[in-house]
Amino acid sequence: MERSTTGTVVPLISMRKPNEKFPEPALTVAAPKWFSNIRVILVEPAVPGNVGSTARAIKTMGLSELVVLNGCKFKGEQQAIMMGHGAADILENARQVKTWEEATADLHWTIGTTHRKRRAQFSHPLTSHEAAKRVVELGREHRVGLVFGREESGLTDVELRRCNELSSVPSGAAHPSLNLSQAVMIYSYEIFQASLTELPPRRHQLATVQEVEQVLKHLGESLQTIGFRPHQGDPESFLRSLRRVLSRAPLEKRDVNVLHRICQQIDYFSQQK
Repeated sequence: MERSTTGTVVPLISMRKPNEKFPEPALTVAAPKWFSNIRVILVEPAVPGNVGSTARAIKTMGLSELVVLNGCKFKGEQQAIMMGHGAADILENARQVKTWEEATADLHWTIGTTHRKRRAQFSHPLTSHEAAKRVVELGREHRVGLVFGREESGLTDVELRRCNELSSVPSGAAHPSLNLSQAVMIYSYEIFQASLTELPPRRHQLATVQEVEQVLKHLGESLQTIGFRPHQGDPESFLRSLRRVLSRAPLEKRDVNVLHRICQQIDYFSQQK
């Protein structure tokens, strides 16, 4: 790559001829079929080149599902095509959505990435290596999302609170900063490496992200009917605390059903009173 007079990084065009074959790689392993359960989510990427580079990174490691929440236009953009060399199918099939709910639809677990130290209200972040093990543990039978934030500012506190766990890439103190697609590449590589080690499959049917959010809402509404008042009268703050408690471990569908039944009993009690 070379840098233009405006400071923009411009990829050099490959000198390889169109029909020229790549040399046979030294170490390649087929990705497991359940990798289709893993979704990479980019939140408001600023430039098409980063989306293209991300597509190439995940395809290199056997992943295939890319979702872009708002952000720049990238489909048909030359910069995305060039930086996504060899990953045209990933770019073509990438979904562009407008809401968090669309981006996380049908997922059972989400891991938000951040390189910043967060306040005590957030759980201690997993390393990228630990996060990859979590993805492999769950991804064999459930759908897992990895969420990456904006190039300049990352994910907001509100967005991170909506993730089940947080993760950071360990890095040197002098310059702890990664390009968006570099971060995606590290997580994709760690997931691929973790998948090479056999882990016992989980037999539990996990609740989706939306199902957990529904029971959180039900809990908040039911507690209000019996006169519960959160600290400083802020219901959203209390829901954040509940969300953190319920994110300690993946909830099964039967766990969510039990919580709904408790709420229903609270609702019935308050109506009788």
